[in-house]
Amino acid sequence: MKPFYLLLFSASMFIFSCFGGGGGSNDNTSSTAPSSFTMTEADYDQLSPEEKYSVISKLTSTLYKGIPVKEFFDVKKSNFDLTIQSATQTKNHLKDIKEALTKPISNEKLDFYIQTVESKYDFDKNKKQPQYIMALLYELPISKTYYDMWMAYFLSNTVLFSPATELESTDYIDIQRVFQRLYNSISQDKPIREIVYNHMISQENWRRFRSPEDNTREMMEIFLRRFKDEEVPKASIACKNWYLTDDTGGYQLVIELDENYEPQNILETTVVNCYDFYRAISEHKDLIPTVVSVIVDHLFSTYSDEQKKGIVNTVLSQNPKTFRDVFNLLLFSKEYLLKVERPKKWEEAFLGTGYRIYFKPSKNFFKYINRDRTSYRPFTSLYDMKQPPFAEKLGRSPIPPLDALSFAYYHKGLREQLMIDRVTDEFNENDFGWREEFIDVPFAEDDFIHYVFVSVLGRKATEKELSVLNQVFEKTNLKDSDKWKKTMIILDYISRLTEFYSFRSIGGEK
Repeated sequence: MKPFYLLLFSASMFIFSCFGGGGGSNDNTSSTAPSSFTMTEADYDQLSPEEKYSVISKLTSTLYKGIPVKEFFDVKKSNFDLTIQSATQTKNHLKDIKEALTKPISNEKLDFYIQTVESKYDFDKNKKQPQYIMALLYELPISKTYYDMWMAYFLSNTVLFSPATELESTDYIDIQRVFQRLYNSISQDKPIREIVYNHMISQENWRRFRSPEDNTREMMEIFLRRFKDEEVPKASIACKNWYLTDDTGGYQLVIELDENYEPQNILETTVVNCYDFYRAISEHKDLIPTVVSVIVDHLFSTYSDEQKKGIVNTVLSQNPKTFRDVFNLLLFSKEYLLKVERPKKWEEAFLGTGYRIYFKPSKNFFKYINRDRTSYRPFTSLYDMKQPPFAEKLGRSPIPPLDALSFAYYHKGLREQLMIDRVTDEFNENDFGWREEFIDVPFAEDDFIHYVFVSVLGRKATEKELSVLNQVFEKTNLKDSDKWKKTMIILDYISRLTEFYSFRSIGGEK
């Protein structure tokens, strides 16, 4: 008998000769934000079972989590008919997630999860921060504590708060400082304006933009989208006594005593010193619209400028004060849950799918996935995909890099590390992949194929997909008892579909 990897390769070639490569449309024709913005419990209850699961999968994947099919649908019968579990038929999963995101983990439980991460995973000593944060997010359950950390992670990877570790003047400890400050502030529901102000006066911000001219210009452009060259010299005068030492001084922020005393008319107000300047930005009328726009750019990345503006205006009409206000409005909107079609970032695709197919990370998984090109790594890392967290000076792009090389690595990483890698020794801390628990269901033939499709894509297989996959199973002499081999072939096929890497609209909404 041929080795299974050869069967898998042969199966892949046969499938794609039949489908011509597969894939779905990523066109977005959604209208601007509707007047009825939030998805209510009644809206959710009106959806079909398949649509309900797709909505929950989109929401949880956005949060880097997932709910397995076996926890949602009835899988005790021999046929997979998308019947929601009888014990949860009256439950509103959307409501449950909303409520879970308001309930913090106790300090004792948080300590338990921290200790679990420390004992369960290995990290690089000098580059621990991104590896550790990702592992902690993976281990924590959906809760207010998790949501606060997720928001801190999300924001730390945007132009607003990126620690920019790709620069020589920054350090990996800056990741921890930026992330921790955001997490602490968000968990206390501090106002957006206060959080932005505290970030702007930090050493971490000055390590990213190192001179008075550069820093003041960038703060106006990033937080106000204000591009007025004539204001930069005036702002630089206000911040003339602030500077960053060079590498011999350890890139430390220094504030000298010779501050400016000459009033500068900028930002529709008068500032004298650097603190005044940053306070003027944090209190400016354009700050909240700009911050909301950045978040909308990421969550609605494929929308037109006009569509994004409509969504931003809807959020602003609710007078949001905190980041929680903003994210709650956007994540639980009908526009996002039903209409958004956009490419997924690695965390959304890998971790979201991982939970649904019972992925088990190895002891070194979060270390290697976050290693840069200067360090050994046995598999594709986020740096290869050009999606490294916390690294880029202007944060991650709202749309992940989809050029040929970057996407090739993205596909390679998801296919080889998630889809066609299964755990064969549960007690081996170096073994990772999806667990046998994923396929421990009573389904066979087409029902089993549908089960795998719904688990990953949120939809059943098409008639053509069923026909071709069954031909492959027949050609490779696979029986119903060869579940893991069949699963590998199905997942290998799915890993080549455009829709696997994208969020899609639900219920015909576009």
